[in-house]
Amino acid sequence: MIGLEIVVKIHPEKRAEFLQAFEMLQTVDQPLGRRLDLELFERLNEANTFLWLEHWDNQKSITVYYNENKFRAMMGAIDVLGELVHKRTFSVEEEKQNA
Repeated sequence: MIGLEIVVKIHPEKRAEFLQAFEMLQTVDQPLGRRLDLELFERLNEANTFLWLEHWDNQKSITVYYNENKFRAMMGAIDVLGELVHKRTFSVEEEKQNA
């Protein structure tokens, strides 16, 4: 599994616009099952600083996603609504629990 982590700082007056733009990412123009998870968190002690996390089934799926209009539009919106702090992908290994 591949993880995507993006941290952004949004201008306070652009918060609502950012959250609305993020909502468009809820649906992906790919067959279901490729994106396993999508979450957005806000830092408690740093208003308008968000951690955006996604988990994908494989590298090919996330590469296709990076080229989708929705993702590219969101990254462009971040440039207008605030600033990108960092963006990275990482491998995720799931632990299997013995029942």
